[in-house]
Amino acid sequence: MHIELLKPHTHAGKRLKVGERLELTETSARWLIAQGTAKAATPATDSKSIRRDATSGVSATAATQGD
Repeated sequence: MHIELLKPHTHAGKRLKVGERLELTETSARWLIAQGTAKAATPATDSKSIRRDATSGVSATAATQGD
């Protein structure tokens, strides 16, 4: 499940900023949503902004801002 962070969050020892996107298991994603830390998001379409967490295999995508 894809989420977008609404608050700073540490995942797998890495500090993530507001607006960053993660792909997590549904259980983990729903827990973060219930805590008010994230919201459901659609998958990012820009492959350049996807980063894969080598320790957990979870991808994180930096949010992009419009001009």
